[in-house]
Amino acid sequence: MLRKTHAVFAMAVAFFLRLTPSQIIASGFFGVISDMDHTLGLRHRGFTHSLLFVFLAYLFTSALFPNLALPVLVGVLTHIFADMLNPEGVELFYPLKKNYRIAKFRFDSVLGNGLVIALSAALVVLRFKGYSVSLKPLEDFSAFVHALSRLK
Repeated sequence: MLRKTHAVFAMAVAFFLRLTPSQIIASGFFGVISDMDHTLGLRHRGFTHSLLFVFLAYLFTSALFPNLALPVLVGVLTHIFADMLNPEGVELFYPLKKNYRIAKFRFDSVLGNGLVIALSAALVVLRFKGYSVSLKPLEDFSAFVHALSRLK
């Protein structure tokens, strides 16, 4: 998917989940962070597109910046989901090399990007109609990890 599609999708999910305005913006930023693999010289759609990366990023962020833990989780998970719509898929269970995909849309596919944008719009409409999901357990876990990291 295109970078703007990743950002919009992450922000729509964050809005649906009732994150704060600053967390919604942060989710958009973290929605494109998985593609840092290009900059770091890593294999594309490998480690930074895996559940291991999601877990480590969430744990690290919970320990140091608990207010950013949920935006990291939303941004990276939505990025992975959207890239699973690509023919190459992602190494979801890295370090295993098997790629997982849901569909076969090219990253620049008008249809593929359009579907993700339509899903984003649907989430925004649902949120305005009063639907959402409680993230209290994840917020509590982030606070717990942060408290543990502060122990001497």
